Amino acid sequence: EKRALKHRRNKNITRGRIRAASALRERRLLREQVIFQEAKKEFAKFTDDPLFQVGLALYWAEGAKRSRQWYFTNSDDDMIVLMVNWVKRFFHLNPKAFSVRLYTHKPFAHENYEEYWAKKIGLPASAFHRTVYKPTGLLIKKRPEYRGCIRVSLGPVAYLKKMLFWQQMLVDYYRK
Repeated sequence: EKRALKHRRNKNITRGRIRAASALRERRLLREQVIFQEAKKEFAKFTDDPLFQVGLALYWAEGAKRSRQWYFTNSDDDMIVLMVNWVKRFFHLNPKAFSVRLYTHKPFAHENYEEYWAKKIGLPASAFHRTVYKPTGLLIKKRPEYRGCIRVSLGPVAYLKKMLFWQQMLVDYYRK
């Protein structure tokens, strides 16, 4: 009897997990469908804007693809400024929605790159997370203008999904 009860309990647990996974998948697909429809409308509106296309291409080249979040990483300050402005314009976000992390080398920690980047990209210091210091054997910079690498991120996965939808729409647009 104990064995039969344990078997039935395990079978019910497994059945419940399958149902829950199926329900979660269904909800995710519905959310993605809504995002896709919204992205389709916005793509039609923004297609002729060169800045829109440049931002999509830059993210395609330098953005995270295997992540669950929108990340853009680069050390070129003009490129970071362009992408921050792109996000503000096309995702309609305010500076509080951004999250920023600086990656630099340990010997240059005293140069206060966080202040430079906050001023350069126009985001508040509160948007910056703890700086990551990478080890290096070099004690002098190879590139004097180098001020670390910045990773800009946006919270919900919806931004990443919309970006990936837009990229595919751009590819399809130019295939025609």
